[in-house]
Amino acid sequence: MLSGWITSVVRIRILKTMNKFFFGVEKIDKISGTAFALGYAGALPFIFLVMLQWQGYEPMQNGLNLIYFYGCIILSFLGAPHWGYILAIADKGKTKNLAGRLVIGVIPSLIAFFSITVSEIDRLLIIGSSFIFVYVIDSILFRQQIVPNWFLPLRLRLTLIVVMSFLFSIILIIFRE
Repeated sequence: MLSGWITSVVRIRILKTMNKFFFGVEKIDKISGTAFALGYAGALPFIFLVMLQWQGYEPMQNGLNLIYFYGCIILSFLGAPHWGYILAIADKGKTKNLAGRLVIGVIPSLIAFFSITVSEIDRLLIIGSSFIFVYVIDSILFRQQIVPNWFLPLRLRLTLIVVMSFLFSIILIIFRE
């Protein structure tokens, strides 16, 4: 009987440790679990496209790298939490720095749009490094707000996956030339 209890305690500790390592939180509820599942599912195309490059394929569309296209879409998406934050508090009379948050919410889309004007390697560097920039801004601004404890750990892990994917893609393109 005691060994069954000890086994349960050990399993719980292992589960908490794994959750802390992989997800940044010890307990995952339905909403955070959904967010993690969708977030990691959204990171899969980055990994898949780099794996294709690794195998010698050039995942291109109209002469542009598909990881660049997908990165632009996801980067544009990252401005949405700032707009969502403003929409959530706008009726509560908290108007401090709202205009700045709206601007911050649009910057990732503008970076993605104007990056098309530079060379392939530069595009990938700009979009990949923009994920770092947006994460740093988010971590500064959202630490000052009430957000779920899983949000920033998830953003950090996804940002690392995306940035590493862009880095590998750049390295593979350089060695291909």
